[in-house]
Amino acid sequence: MVKKSSVSLRLALRFTLLVTIASLVLSVAFSIVLGVQLRSQKDQELQDCEKIIEEALLKSETEFNSLPYYITYVLWKNNEKNQKEVISTNDPFLPLLEETGNKSRAYIAKNYFIDGDLNILYFAKKLELDDTITIQTCVNMDTDSTRTLNKQIPRVAIIAFFPILLISFFVSLFMTRHTMAPVVKMTNTAKEITSESLEKLLPVSIHNDELDELAKTFNELFAKLKNDFDRERQFTSDVSHELKTPVAVILGQANLLRRWGKDDPVQLSKSLETIIGETKSMQSIIENLLQMSRLESGRVKPELVSVDVNKLFERIKTETESLVPETDFDISCDDSVSVLADEELLHQVLTVVVSNSLKYTTAIVDPDGTNRKPAIKAVAEKAGDRTVIKIEDNGKGFDESSIEQVFERFFRQDSSHTRTAGGSGLGLSIARTIVQTMNGTITAYNTQNHGAGIKIELNSYS
Repeated sequence: MVKKSSVSLRLALRFTLLVTIASLVLSVAFSIVLGVQLRSQKDQELQDCEKIIEEALLKSETEFNSLPYYITYVLWKNNEKNQKEVISTNDPFLPLLEETGNKSRAYIAKNYFIDGDLNILYFAKKLELDDTITIQTCVNMDTDSTRTLNKQIPRVAIIAFFPILLISFFVSLFMTRHTMAPVVKMTNTAKEITSESLEKLLPVSIHNDELDELAKTFNELFAKLKNDFDRERQFTSDVSHELKTPVAVILGQANLLRRWGKDDPVQLSKSLETIIGETKSMQSIIENLLQMSRLESGRVKPELVSVDVNKLFERIKTETESLVPETDFDISCDDSVSVLADEELLHQVLTVVVSNSLKYTTAIVDPDGTNRKPAIKAVAEKAGDRTVIKIEDNGKGFDESSIEQVFERFFRQDSSHTRTAGGSGLGLSIARTIVQTMNGTITAYNTQNHGAGIKIELNSYS
């Protein structure tokens, strides 16, 4: 079993490591900057002391009482034998060193004393009087308190690091756990969500921060999944309902033939026709579902080309009048109107729409007792970079309460899904899928004459 890793612990450790590195860098940088600053101050102090001695010598004074107590000096010259000769000093152990220019220099001599080394910072300058005198001012770096303090800073910082790091670790651990608390709640809630409980929502706080945005995004995803699950459940139920009737009819006819119908030529022919008809109905449902599945999954992609809408209308008109000669088919479309579409798929869409109009219109009985003669109006016009295609009929139109559902699978105007009107209820659903794959939209509406209308919008071909 793999042990779970804590994000809070990892973040706390990373934060502590960051604090450690930052503290070390700042400590070293502070020590370096302080050392440079102290060296600069000492350099200036040694030069100032040299000036004091120089001004005193120019006044023929031999006492330098204004020098700080920790500053040592030595005045020396070269004698006639070119040997260095001490003129005056307050520390007889100081070495006689050459001129340093404009800056002080460090001088370290190992085992200079019996009990140790010599470590001084000195400044030396020549002064021309009766003789050439070298003025040398020094400070002992081993006894310099500021330098000693600067050396102790890294050591003190290292000692102080341990409690600081310990405190920072626990503080950061507390903060990260508090910050990650909403994520833990979301995780626990997500574990409880199943396909049967998609209505559960992840908790959202009042802070409206990134975590809340994440929770809202997941809640929207769960809502979409719930809609998809509900739609698939309904789809499964509708398929079962649609296939149940033909299967029951086929089974009934088969049992009828098995018992005694096979000996009756009339009943045999009738039963076979019924079985063949119901089988074709089932085959049509399956083929339509497969086509929708291929279109929705992208396995079948439309070949978008320029389609002359007027010619397509004429084709639909000819096919309609050959099937229902009494149909009044009116076309209103300019010859220049063309759309970017797959011609055969668009033809299938228009055929579905016209077939629905014919089916529901011819089923209407007018007051004179005759079936109503269908009237179809096909209109196409440009609207900016889109082309609007409308198919309207003279039927009873759509039920206003269910007009938004006419493109759902297996939907019929009657909620009982009766088969008296014919068809499987997949036609308009397939039409919508096809139009969407061609980057278009399809909507249903009722005309001013109370007939049914279908509006299709597609990109114009330019």
